Amino acid sequence: MSEYIEAGKITSAHSFRGEVKIQSWCDTPEFLTRFRIFYLDVKGGSFLTVEKIRAANNLLIASFKEIDSEETAFKFKNKVLYIKKDDANLDEGTFFISDMIGLSVFDFDTGVKYGILSDVFNNGANDIYVVKTEIIEKNNKNKEVLIPNVPAFIKKVSLDEGVFITPIEGMF
Repeated sequence: MSEYIEAGKITSAHSFRGEVKIQSWCDTPEFLTRFRIFYLDVKGGSFLTVEKIRAANNLLIASFKEIDSEETAFKFKNKVLYIKKDDANLDEGTFFISDMIGLSVFDFDTGVKYGILSDVFNNGANDIYVVKTEIIEKNNKNKEVLIPNVPAFIKKVSLDEGVFITPIEGMF
């Protein structure tokens, strides 16, 4: 697991003082307002230090110590911003999707393994877990099962143990 993950992208300059607009790739733009440093690569080699940051509609408006003019801000256009996972202080039971991908998926009651969590996406109402099974379909691809992340189906998620579900009949 990487220590740094992609969190968003600088989309444009916002003012002549060097403010920038940031497109957040997190659940909400407000999540990123808790960070004081954004990294410019996956290794954390270079960074931007936040002076001010605020959510504005579905974007963030930020000023950084290292960007003091509109001209400098344009040089950062389309630059991906990374956060250090340890700086996130996630709530108990909350995980980064990138850490969940690859977890084994088990029956909560029987312990039977159904497959591997291969993707998570949001359908507007909630997250959907994509489980890739060992079953090969007609197109020679592994069968994928979509499971809504709601308490009726998802019983437990543990980065050490896996994802535990209660499926309905015919799901697998």
